[in-house]
Amino acid sequence: MTTNTHLSLNDWLIKLSNIEIPAMQYTLDQMSHLHSKSDDISIRDLSLLIRHDPLLTLKLIRYQQRQRRAVQMKDVNTIEHVLLMIGMGGFFREFGSTQAVETQLQQQPEALLGIRKIISRSYLAARIAESLSSQRHDVDPIEVTTASLLHDLAEILLWLSAPELAQKITHYLLKNPGRRSHEAQKLILGFTINELQTELALHWHLPSLLTHLMDERHTDEPRVRTVSIATSTARHLANHWQDPALPDDYQNISDLLSIEPEQAYGLVRNVCIKAGHEWEWFSVLPVATQIPQF
Repeated sequence: MTTNTHLSLNDWLIKLSNIEIPAMQYTLDQMSHLHSKSDDISIRDLSLLIRHDPLLTLKLIRYQQRQRRAVQMKDVNTIEHVLLMIGMGGFFREFGSTQAVETQLQQQPEALLGIRKIISRSYLAARIAESLSSQRHDVDPIEVTTASLLHDLAEILLWLSAPELAQKITHYLLKNPGRRSHEAQKLILGFTINELQTELALHWHLPSLLTHLMDERHTDEPRVRTVSIATSTARHLANHWQDPALPDDYQNISDLLSIEPEQAYGLVRNVCIKAGHEWEWFSVLPVATQIPQF
């Protein structure tokens, strides 16, 4: 794996486009279990499994985008809709031999832990977005949830393809607690991970709606703001429950939903507790274990 810090943004697009996208081992185990009783499961059962794993979600959506016919004028923006198009049999046939993240990173335990933490954080962001969208009576909460799950894909792929650089960014921030993440990314990569994320979405021709919802330049729009708030809150919670940025997150939720900040905190707390019951999926300690006891 290269540690060249002078690759251009375009070089990174090519590099990341050529890697084999894996999935979490727990995801693959659950897929095998569902496949063994495929006569008794539904599209919904399979979609609930896939939505835990941003890598498998990406793999599925990219597959559909490559397979789409010229007559298909409308993007498919959710896992459920892709599954309806390819069928459960098609899904297991195309993705049944997906490699595990744990296999790819078996010789790099620090990188494996790093990617597990981000995937767990991405799932929590999706759960927060789902709750916010439900409160807002969003026209299609699943679209916002999917965008939140995929929001930090570039960071996940960096840990997968160049963990040395991802670790450099992490270590830099630990040694310089006053610096912002985008500053460290710019210093080490030459660009921010959000810039890479936006370009990857365009380069891979991901559905335009999902690309738009992940683009933080449009946070004046409530749906984009929902994604941004959910991912920001999950990121800060992953640090600790006393992260100094969390009060701003609660205030942003308060403004979005027209509720009190205390209610916003309660909403996030409840989501974290529910998500914490699925900790085995990611093999990392859930943020719910750190909830302050008053």
